[in-house]
Amino acid sequence: MATRFEVASYVERDGQEKVASAKPEHNFNDLGPKVTVWNVKTDKGAWWVVEGEGVPMNLYPQDAYYFSSDEVYSFHMGLMARLLTREAHDPDRVLYSISFGSTRFVGVRRKLHVASEALATVTEPEHAQAIGLTCREVLIELGKEVLLDRELPPNHEAPKDADFKSRSRLSIERLAPGSENSEIRDEARRVADGAWSFSCHVTHSTHSTRQDAIVCITMTAAVLSMFEQLLAKVDQAEGVLVCPSCKSRQVDIIDRQVAKGEPKETIVSCSYCGWSERVDVERPAPSLVKIKGEE
Repeated sequence: MATRFEVASYVERDGQEKVASAKPEHNFNDLGPKVTVWNVKTDKGAWWVVEGEGVPMNLYPQDAYYFSSDEVYSFHMGLMARLLTREAHDPDRVLYSISFGSTRFVGVRRKLHVASEALATVTEPEHAQAIGLTCREVLIELGKEVLLDRELPPNHEAPKDADFKSRSRLSIERLAPGSENSEIRDEARRVADGAWSFSCHVTHSTHSTRQDAIVCITMTAAVLSMFEQLLAKVDQAEGVLVCPSCKSRQVDIIDRQVAKGEPKETIVSCSYCGWSERVDVERPAPSLVKIKGEE
């Protein structure tokens, strides 16, 4: 949930009014994401502000057609659904999502954004080398994300954290098993190995240019997207739990007893970003991917 300061700043910036008070009026989670409707009073009138998990913040005048927090919530979620559907069919948005729009590896992609921003200041080989180094760091972080210790083959020693090539190859073998996936395994290994080798080349070459840095970022982004799609394919087939906040698979199911004599409650928690939610084991939380085989 946003803070009062964030909501007030949004209204003052977009509505050009001075906020007198802002308080959360109602919380909703019936559609999956947790959404809050704020009641904001200003020196010129009153606004509803809607914000939440994965939902863009927007404001609506209370003296127009939105008479209650429930009505404005319904209107906002319907509007967002239409916008998302429209964007899903926009080729430019699809390409952007493939390159930089996924939330599967938030921290890893943040580093890639840093490398992209640095392109604006590339004038010397050292600047391009620094971008190559950042891309290497992105791939190392990615290697740690795509291969968890519990996913290693039996009696297989875990590769070092910085050994991206070994970690990526083991992950590819796990994510694309079987003879029917032999071609995608071969090509995926070439893509991953190529991105690693070229990032090392850009990092160490005293002749690296801005164009080399752009190619390096492009190849790194391709590897990120490749693993995101392979993981999404496996998640869909296996029905594994994924965090609705950061899309990590490091989700644990914890049974705990709040007080002696009270029934246990089940908590689903993400060890990567800290998200957690209490769920009914008979009816899993709508924000989570259902485990295969459950009814």
